Amino acid sequence: MRKKKKLRHAKQWRRLSSVANGYKYLTTLFAPSKETQSSSRDVKPQSAPTMAAMWSRIIGLLLLLPLGPSSAIKFPLIGNVYPDGHFYATLQIGHPLKPYFLDIDTGSNLTWLECDLPHQRCKGCHPRPAHPHYKPAAHNLMVRCHSWICAELRKDLPGSPKCPKNDPDRCHYDIQYVSGKSKGVLVNDMMFINGRDDKNCFFGCGYEQEEPVDQPSPPPVDGILGLGRGNVGFVAQLKVHNKITKNVIGHCLSIHGNGNLYIGDFRLPDGHITWVPMSRSLPYYSPGPATLLYDKHPIRDNPAFNVVFDSGSTYTYMPGQIYHDLLSKVQETLRKSPLKKVYDPALPQCWKGIMPFRSVDNVKNEFKALSLKITHAHVTSNFNIPPENYLIVTKYGNVCLGILDGSSHPLLKHLILIGDVTMQDLFVIYDNDKNRLGWINAQCNAMHDLESVMDSRL
Repeated sequence: MRKKKKLRHAKQWRRLSSVANGYKYLTTLFAPSKETQSSSRDVKPQSAPTMAAMWSRIIGLLLLLPLGPSSAIKFPLIGNVYPDGHFYATLQIGHPLKPYFLDIDTGSNLTWLECDLPHQRCKGCHPRPAHPHYKPAAHNLMVRCHSWICAELRKDLPGSPKCPKNDPDRCHYDIQYVSGKSKGVLVNDMMFINGRDDKNCFFGCGYEQEEPVDQPSPPPVDGILGLGRGNVGFVAQLKVHNKITKNVIGHCLSIHGNGNLYIGDFRLPDGHITWVPMSRSLPYYSPGPATLLYDKHPIRDNPAFNVVFDSGSTYTYMPGQIYHDLLSKVQETLRKSPLKKVYDPALPQCWKGIMPFRSVDNVKNEFKALSLKITHAHVTSNFNIPPENYLIVTKYGNVCLGILDGSSHPLLKHLILIGDVTMQDLFVIYDNDKNRLGWINAQCNAMHDLESVMDSRL
């Protein structure tokens, strides 16, 4: 009972705080005139009942004003690059509401959960899920293939598949990822967003999952939080529901683990933010083409490749030509170091020291900094990648290269994919309203000032 009462009072307070302009008007309406103020010395103070009556009228009028959308929403993130391999937010979904862990993914538009269809258990899903699988009711599944939301989803799928004649009452999808794929059907169900009222949202019921056999299974999450640029994305739906005023995303992933996800009109960190326009020719968060520099020098005459920022990828991927040239440069640098090549199941390229390493700080000085040179309309920007943003230390005390060869993945042959390892301790901003990307160095485990501002604006 106390919990419900507390929630009701919190909603009333948010309603009051969201109409500050109305408050200014009403206080002017009820304020004493200048004539009254000038003679205030000769007038007795108002009694408590009179003041109470006045404020009662003010509050009553304030509560009648419409409740505006939230300025911003913050989701605490749990996870790390190694060993977990992801950062996830917790959302309450379904009826009744239940918690689910969702991997934040700026490279995917669709939010989806591993789920059990009626009379059909999830195929290929994690044997020990973080939570019991989502189970939609029959009415949740009534998202027709010819609906507008399904049409938007099909635009994001390769080949823009058409509706199947044998099942027009459902919106099926088949999404290919860098590692594995997911099949499912679109559903419509409740989501409880950051302690505010629940809303009906569209998301995927992933009834079949496929992952590479040789890939070690990460600690389970229940699905993906799609933060991509498409109209089926989580943030786009929040804006349609009037939950936020701006389609802007920010995340800060701590190199020590955990972090925060920000959505809406949040306050930007203090300091110089590097802004670059987003490419209009790509459906991803991309500043366009860039060239890779090693220790401030270009790696041979490699051409520029499009860069994509993808929080759903643990590691960073390079096209084969760049990857092999980079690996040669790294190995050349390490010839005079005490590091020796070693096998480690975590990643393909690893080295050991005289003693096991405890953190990247113990070994980062043996490596050189990287950077991406991004040129747009004769304006050049640099995305700096220090060693701690492309190396990890495994549980065996080895240091490994957190950059992988993308040539074996059809989706990555011609892309530089920036994953979580390279975005650690950066505040990265995806501004869909102004079509720009931004980043700034940040200590993501100590951003208390930004958090307090965010909390005060909800």
